[in-house]
Amino acid sequence: MPHTVLMAEPRGFCAGVVRAIDVLDQILDREEGPVYAFHEIVHNRYVVDRFRQRGAVFVDSISEIPEGSRVVFSAHGVSPQVVNEARERNLKIIDATCPLVTKVHLETKKAAKDGFEILLVGHEGH
Repeated sequence: MPHTVLMAEPRGFCAGVVRAIDVLDQILDREEGPVYAFHEIVHNRYVVDRFRQRGAVFVDSISEIPEGSRVVFSAHGVSPQVVNEARERNLKIIDATCPLVTKVHLETKKAAKDGFEILLVGHEGH
């Protein structure tokens, strides 16, 4: 017997993105001054524009953030190099990386250490 699968349009955000949005919302609710986010918190123009209106500043480079400022890392996570750059600038790091992304990073690091070859599939620069 054939089944019909219905796909909702638009689909909602994954739990990691919802968490990152909640983190940035809470920070903007309680903190004065600009809050910097390394890359856009989510790939959704409406959400990003709403955060900009509330005072979030999205940057593509840690060097764009004044020393000692707050920085939020998005659900997508960041490289160890970005974390080190943020620490060198004495930034207050708020890590909203999705726990599942962190888990994959840790498992990949272990697999590489154990001699496995890692193949990364995705969009360049994303």
